[in-house]
Amino acid sequence: MKMRGFSLIEIMISSFILALGLLGLAGMQSTAIKSTVEIQQRTLANSLVADMSERMQLNRLWLQEAGNDYAIASLMKADLSAPSCIGTGGVFDNCSGEDIKNNDLYEWKEKFIGADVVSDTGNNTGLIGADACIEAASTGVTTIILSWFSTVKSKDAAAGRDQASLAYKCGEASSSRRQLVVETYTGKSS
Repeated sequence: MKMRGFSLIEIMISSFILALGLLGLAGMQSTAIKSTVEIQQRTLANSLVADMSERMQLNRLWLQEAGNDYAIASLMKADLSAPSCIGTGGVFDNCSGEDIKNNDLYEWKEKFIGADVVSDTGNNTGLIGADACIEAASTGVTTIILSWFSTVKSKDAAAGRDQASLAYKCGEASSSRRQLVVETYTGKSS
């Protein structure tokens, strides 16, 4: 009479293979969550850079005059306030191009402060320790640099850059510093 069924060794081997598969699946889930946070941070950074680029385009006539630019070494360290020509409800009343620039930088800084948020679960999907720097060139090209800290340690985003460059100085050096560097043309249009 033959006995049918599984032996103890077969069950142990099957359990081991199943356990390895489940551990692999758990590792993939963890990686997927980290990648999702990275994508959310990069999307938010792109949105903030696009906002400032559009603001500069709207103030293009002022920017075209000699000596006018949005250059700033550190947005978060800058002492900014809304200009007095901005009335209640955000209505502009005889504002100069310089006033508009100051208001643009002030409102952009407020967005940065709002972007550095922690969710109710404690997972930070905002831009942790964000800072921005803007560099203007005489060619009409403006470089906007946005730095923040990632939840994932990696190589410093500014590593390998010239130490005198604004990109290297923008934000605090760290193995979790991420940067988005965008060049935008704000010169004369035809």
